[in-house]
Amino acid sequence: MAELAVTIPMTPRVFYSDTALSQNKAKMDAIGKTFYKEIKQAETLTKVPGSLILSLIFTESGGRPAVVSSANAVGLMQMKTQTANDIIYWENKAGRLSAEELAILKKHLGERVNGPLKQKYLSHKIKENNYTGNVITKADLMKPELNVLLGSMYLGILMDQHQEGEVLRLDKVLVRYNQGYFFKPGTGSVEQVLDLVKGKSKEAYSYILKVVGKNGLLETQAK
Repeated sequence: MAELAVTIPMTPRVFYSDTALSQNKAKMDAIGKTFYKEIKQAETLTKVPGSLILSLIFTESGGRPAVVSSANAVGLMQMKTQTANDIIYWENKAGRLSAEELAILKKHLGERVNGPLKQKYLSHKIKENNYTGNVITKADLMKPELNVLLGSMYLGILMDQHQEGEVLRLDKVLVRYNQGYFFKPGTGSVEQVLDLVKGKSKEAYSYILKVVGKNGLLETQAK
């Protein structure tokens, strides 16, 4: 899997104990093998490292493509249907949507993809989305290829927004993926952001540590 040629500040704070490392590694290896094609394709198209995509699949769903959370987040990378629709809108608005990405979206959504593409703003209710502001269904998000592409597109959008010079603030990317696009991660160092996030959401705090903490999923894959 490709890696980013930028610095990613990590944290010495720990979520996973030493005893969890071998189990986590084995489970990630199994998920990576099962969904290698989907992860590699998304990595190639979005430029998001496969190791990060795999980390979020592990964290979000444990590799279960049909899982639905109590908050109605769906599939491998756990997105709500409205968020998935908005991802297509954001990707297009940012000029990131490639012909190859669009072809995959059309493969799974058909003409429905015109809904988010023709929106002028979020939740814009137009004919192309049946005046609902959303064209995505739960069944759509249970398709691994579509789910992984959309989740990776979302990561790519957030990564673009948190590239600070030669440094990628993955801590900020992760907390916004977990808490929502409009979550404010604050300013300062990784440790300062972690302290701020911990005060707002213990779930979001743990989420960051699972990926970029000591014994985290990126570190585990690198061993």
